Amino acid sequence: MSSSAFDAPATWPALPTDALSEDDVLQLYRALLGREPDPGVAQRAAGRSLAEMALEMVRSEEMALKVLTPVVQRRDLPHAHLSDEERLRLWQWMDRRLGWPAAAPVGRVRPEALLRRVCGHPRLSQELQAVHAGLFSEVAAHFAQPGALDLQGKIEFANHEFISGWLTDLSGQRATLRVEVRCHGRLVASGSAHSLRPDIREHIGGNGLCGFRLPWRPEAWPSGQALSLQLVEPASGTAVGGPYRYENSRLDQLGVAQLLSKELEEIQRRIDALAAMVPQGLRYAAFPLDHYDLYRRTHRVPPPPWLQERAWAGVLTPPAVAEGVAFRVLIDACAGDPIAARCTVDTLRAQPWPHWQAWIVGAAPVVTDAAALMAAADSRVRGVAGWADLPPDDGLAPWWLLLEAGERLDPMALPWLVHAAHQSPQAAALYWDEDTLRHACGRAPAREERHVRPLLRRAFDPEAMLELNVVGRSLAVRVAALQAVAPALGAGDAAGGLSGAPAAREALVWALAGQGPLVHVPQFLLSRNDAALRADSAEAGDDDGPGESVQRLIAQAGPEALRPWLPAAWQGRRWQRVTDPLGASPKPLVRWTPQRPEAVLSVLLPTRDQVGLLRDCIDTLREQALHPGALDIVVADNGSTEPETLAYLAEGAARGDFRVLRIDEPFNWSRLNNRMAEAARGDHLLLLNNDTRMLTGQWDDILRGLLEREDVLAVGARLLYEDMTIQHAGVLTGQERFVAHDAVGVPVDDGLGLLGPQLTRRMPAVTGAFLACTAATYAATGGMDEAQLSVTFNDVDWCQRAGQRFPDRHVVYSPLLSLVHLESKSRGFDFQDPLKQARADYERQAFEARSGGWVIEDRGGNPQLSHWVRPGTALD
Repeated sequence: MSSSAFDAPATWPALPTDALSEDDVLQLYRALLGREPDPGVAQRAAGRSLAEMALEMVRSEEMALKVLTPVVQRRDLPHAHLSDEERLRLWQWMDRRLGWPAAAPVGRVRPEALLRRVCGHPRLSQELQAVHAGLFSEVAAHFAQPGALDLQGKIEFANHEFISGWLTDLSGQRATLRVEVRCHGRLVASGSAHSLRPDIREHIGGNGLCGFRLPWRPEAWPSGQALSLQLVEPASGTAVGGPYRYENSRLDQLGVAQLLSKELEEIQRRIDALAAMVPQGLRYAAFPLDHYDLYRRTHRVPPPPWLQERAWAGVLTPPAVAEGVAFRVLIDACAGDPIAARCTVDTLRAQPWPHWQAWIVGAAPVVTDAAALMAAADSRVRGVAGWADLPPDDGLAPWWLLLEAGERLDPMALPWLVHAAHQSPQAAALYWDEDTLRHACGRAPAREERHVRPLLRRAFDPEAMLELNVVGRSLAVRVAALQAVAPALGAGDAAGGLSGAPAAREALVWALAGQGPLVHVPQFLLSRNDAALRADSAEAGDDDGPGESVQRLIAQAGPEALRPWLPAAWQGRRWQRVTDPLGASPKPLVRWTPQRPEAVLSVLLPTRDQVGLLRDCIDTLREQALHPGALDIVVADNGSTEPETLAYLAEGAARGDFRVLRIDEPFNWSRLNNRMAEAARGDHLLLLNNDTRMLTGQWDDILRGLLEREDVLAVGARLLYEDMTIQHAGVLTGQERFVAHDAVGVPVDDGLGLLGPQLTRRMPAVTGAFLACTAATYAATGGMDEAQLSVTFNDVDWCQRAGQRFPDRHVVYSPLLSLVHLESKSRGFDFQDPLKQARADYERQAFEARSGGWVIEDRGGNPQLSHWVRPGTALD
C-alpha cells in the first residue's frame, strides 16, 4: 500500500529496535490506539523493542474496531480525547524518538493528523494492509482525497419555529458553510453556519464558527406525522450526520402556546401600567421597518416649513427663501430606456416648484425620439446624445440635479431641496433618503405599487465613503462647486465627472466634499424603479432585502484615483479594501497599512478569577496577531483567589506571555485601566474586557494602521454575542434621551447592516470592552474617571472628554475588528445585585449631569429612525 495518502517524511527511518522506556509505552499507546496504557503494561513491556510492540498493536482487533473503523464511518477518533498539550507532546515524541521530522500543524494538532502520520510509515502501513486488508484500504482511500471537505455536524434540536445544530469543515477549506435541511428530499430550511460554538471548537476542532439556527414551517406538513430531518451541505450535496426525528404534534405546540399566552397577559398588564404613567406614549407611533410600505402610505413626505406657511396664508408669490433657486436636471438615459426617462420627467412636472429645466442624456434613437416628443409638449425638456454635448452653464440655475432614468421624485422633492439650499448656503451638494417602488403584476391589489428597500442615510462620513457611496449616485450639486472641481475631474467644463459610471460619481462626491458641506436632507425624496429592483434581485435571488439596493453603491474607485480628494490626514497613508473576515458583508472593508507594523501595542486586561475566560481571551489575541511578539499584555489581577487562576497567572508571567499587576482593592474598572496604562510600554493602548474572543486575523496590524492616523481619536470594534448577533456596533446618543449600543441583537449579516454595523464609520463613542487609542491621547485626557464613574459610563464619558480635547479627531468604529463578547459574564449584570444597581444609578446621574445636552442629541444619525426602540429597527 502506497504511503502517498499519508503525511510522512520523504525518507523513512526504520522503527527503533532498542528497549522501550515508560514514556515510550505511554506515547506509543496514544499514537496507535489513542488512549493511555492499561495499568502494569509499562512494567511488563520492559525489555521489549519499540518495533515489536508497535507491530503487535497495529495487528490488534482494537486497532480495527476503535481506530480504523471510525475513520471510515467519519466518527470521532479515540485520539480526540487527548488534550491539546498531549497531542502536541505526542507529535514532538515522534520527531525525537522515531525520527519522523515534520512541521507541526498550525494551531492545535488534530487527531486525524496524528493517525495519518502514524499510518504513513511503510512498515506499519504494510502490516495494516496485511492484517486489516479491505478496512485499511478504505482508510487509505479516505486519506488520499486531496482537497475533499471533511464535514462534521448534526441537527441537535428542532421545535415548531427553529432547527438548530452545527456544521464544520475540518479540512479547513471553508471557514463558513451554507446549510440546508431537507425532509423526505424536500428543502425545508436553509442558511449559513456561522454562530460561535466554543464546545465544538474545543472537542472537534476548527474555528468554532459553525452553529446554525434556521426558521422553518412544520405546519406545512400533516399534524401527527413523524418527520425525518436531514442536514445537507448544499455545495457538495453531502448529507451530514444522521436523520433527526421530529414529531410534528400540534398538541405539543398548543401546550407551549398556552404557556406563552399567560406570559403575554402579564406583559400586556405591565404595558398598560406604563402607558398610564406616560400619557405621551399613547400618542407615539412607530413602524417597524418590516412594515415600511405601510409607513410610506401612512406618512406622506410633508411640505417644507416655508411651503406650509405660504399654503396656510394663501400667498402665491415666491418667498424670499426660494429666490434665485432653480435646477438644471440631468437625467442619465444612456441605458436606452425611453419609458424610464419619461417616468422621471413626469415626476418633475408634478413638482409644485416650477423652476427647473431637464436634459435627457442618451444617444439611443429611441431615447432621442422620446426627448423630442417631451420637448414638444414642455419647453423645459431637452435631449443630448452624451455628457460632453451638454450646453455650457447659462448661470440661470445655481443647482444641477443628477438623476437616472426611471427614478421618481416625490412631489415634495424640489421644495425640500429649495429649503435645504437656503438653510445651508455653503453646501456643495445635497442628498436624501430613497427607496424602491415595486410594480407587481396580476389583479388588484397585488399589482399596486409598493415601497420597499428604504435607504436611510446619515450625515456625510469620509470613513464610510471609502467602502460605500453613502451619498448615492443621484444628488443635487451646487454649480459653483462643480465648476471648481471640473478641471481636476478630467474635463474643462462643468460637465466633467458627471458620467453615470460608479467610480466617476464616487470621485465627484469626494471632489465636492472639499468644496463645502455635503448636506443630508432626511426625507424620502426619490424612489428607484422596479426595473432596477428586478436587476438587483436577479443577482441576489431576493427582491425584498434592503441590502441588495446598495450593491450598486459599493465603492470602486481605488487609492490612486481618490488620492487628490482625500483629507489631508490621509495623504501619504496606504490603504486597501479587503473582504469581511466573517463573510457577513457583501462589500469590502477598508484596512489601513501601518508605517510601524511592529510598534508595541499594550493590551490592558482587568480580571478576577474566571481563568477560562482570561485564557481564551489571551490565546485568541496571540493566535490571531500578525506580530504577537510586539504585544505587551498587561493583566490587572483584581484579587483572584481560585488556585487555577493564580497558577495560570504565575505560569504566564514566568513564560513572558503577559505581565501581572496585583491590585487587591474593590473593583473599580476605571482605576484598574489607569494603573495598567501607567505601566504600559506600548505607543498604543487597547482597553479590553477579559470575556472577549478575537475573531479577526492580523487584528494588531489593522489596529495600528488606524491609530497611526492623525485624525483618529479612538477605535472601537464589532462585538458579537455567541449566536453571532450584534452586541456593539458603536455607541449612539439621543436614544431614549440617553446613550445606547447600535444594532443590538441584529444578525451580523443582516441586510440593513450595509448602512450601519457593516460599515466603517465615525461614532460619538465606543464601548470600553474594546477601546483603543494612543498612549499619548490617553495620558492627555487624564484617563478614565476613577472618582465618579468607577464601573459604568466611563467609556462614553472618556470619548466625550477626548473629543472636546481633540475636536479635529474622531472615534472610528471598524467592523474589520470583530470579537465575541460574553457581555458581563465575568462580573455579572448590575440588576442582579441591589448594591450594584444603586452604584449604577449614581454613576448614570453623575454622567448625565456632566455631559449636559450631549447625550440627548442625535449625533450623525437619521432623524427618521425611532429613538425610543432598539436603534435602527423602526421609523417615527
